[in-house]
Amino acid sequence: MNSSAIVFFLFFWASFLLLPGFSPQPAPSRIPSPEFRLLYTLPLEAKYFTLDKLRQAYLVTPSNEVVKYSPEGKELFRYNNNTRGELSYIDATDPFNLLLFYPELQAIATLDRTMNETALLFLFSADIISATAIALANDNNIWVYDQATFRLVKIAPDGAVLASSDNLSAQLARPPRAGQAVARENMVYLNDMEKGIFLFDGFAQYHQLIPLPGYEHMQMLDGNLQLFKKGELATYNLETLKKTELPAPKADKPVVQARWQGRRLYLLDEDGRLAVYEWNEGKE
Repeated sequence: MNSSAIVFFLFFWASFLLLPGFSPQPAPSRIPSPEFRLLYTLPLEAKYFTLDKLRQAYLVTPSNEVVKYSPEGKELFRYNNNTRGELSYIDATDPFNLLLFYPELQAIATLDRTMNETALLFLFSADIISATAIALANDNNIWVYDQATFRLVKIAPDGAVLASSDNLSAQLARPPRAGQAVARENMVYLNDMEKGIFLFDGFAQYHQLIPLPGYEHMQMLDGNLQLFKKGELATYNLETLKKTELPAPKADKPVVQARWQGRRLYLLDEDGRLAVYEWNEGKE
């Protein structure tokens, strides 16, 4: 397979990425191993990271500080408020409107592109008792999953309820236990590590369960679900329902989070160091 074919197959179809620690088994559909070039490793220790559509990286430190980096690895801005408990999640869908979720406080902070706080929303104002997952909606409102009432709720930035599902325990034998939400276009995806991905429409109505259990992190990229668990990053094509495999560069230490975006692969190791690789299409 020449390099042009690899590029087309990788970026226009779903791909499945095997990370360090896994021994790939021979398979007829395996893509020839590309070469990865290490661009840089960020010096800051992080417990997790996320990316925005501009390839800017957001690292969350063990002290819950957020540090924003340019695509070249240059530090841009910092945000720190350690009075709210653990910062469990950042939604960077819109780099001009970041969502930070503090589950202990049941609060969402919003930041602008320079990491200045623009608002703080307490979820009790929307009668949400125990939120476990949030996501930015495509109209800049906010999706929240309330584990206590088994409802997916769409709220305005001021807490006004705009849409809500019914109590899902009356609809499903086992309602979602969601740890993460992602919203794209007019769909919402709730990640349940035990069951898989619960799919809802823009009116908060349940559609189906995609049986992909066991994944710790979920992203959406070019219409595909990108799912990570230790040792494995899977990109799942929602139309073809297929995955394909791609080798990854070997790392000295186990990877605890990974994400593919564009031609770049981001690997966070167990020591909290984020390494950024570029796929070299000139190699096979």
